[in-house]
Amino acid sequence: MKRLFAVAVTLASMAAFAEVGKVALVEGKATRTPKGGAAVELAKDSAIELGDTIDVQSGNLKLLLTDESIIMLAPASKLEITEAEFQGQERKGFKAFLQSGSLWTKVKKALGGGGYEVSTERAVAGVRGTIFRIDADKMVTAAKPPKARKASIVRIVEGVVNIKPSAEVAKASTGAAPPPPKKKGERVQVAGPSEISADEWEKKFVDLQQNQQIAVGVDLWDVAQFEEAAKRDAFAKWIEKNQ
Repeated sequence: MKRLFAVAVTLASMAAFAEVGKVALVEGKATRTPKGGAAVELAKDSAIELGDTIDVQSGNLKLLLTDESIIMLAPASKLEITEAEFQGQERKGFKAFLQSGSLWTKVKKALGGGGYEVSTERAVAGVRGTIFRIDADKMVTAAKPPKARKASIVRIVEGVVNIKPSAEVAKASTGAAPPPPKKKGERVQVAGPSEISADEWEKKFVDLQQNQQIAVGVDLWDVAQFEEAAKRDAFAKWIEKNQ
């Protein structure tokens, strides 16, 4: 009997450890797929666990993490929870990979300095306490051929976000990393005039502040002011209503 009780307690502890948050609001259809498991449809208060891939088929989704940080996902977004460690309600570390779509997050500052990172195929955004939006896969114009390229766009609403290229972009790029953001309203396009190694690329980054954005792709770092159109699109309006 004691052994059964101990097993039950252990299993309960493991389940609690794996849980990293819950669904605060779902409008439309969304699922979570555990690693090696089958997709399960999400509803309000559904648990989110480490290793889950969150897939928003329609509508929008709001997640509340254990440390009270907020993640919102737009339609057609897919997010994988790759790392998550909490001690009580305190965040020790969190990483997620946005495979597609758009994500907005309000990150609660961790007293112990626990990191928080969202990456895409092209960019890695690391913060400790701020608000930002990231669009995983957008077509943007470039200064040199090809004129249209796919990029990840990171937009800062509040605070400071550290941006660096993903390992894939670093490996494929031949250009130099971007200079620091210029004066308000001034756009900076860096086409990559000189070749540097992938290892050097991985060390390059910029810190963006409130109302700035950057497009990150192969040989493309486009620093500018936060586009007004992005503040008024359907996802932005849903965020404003439900954050």
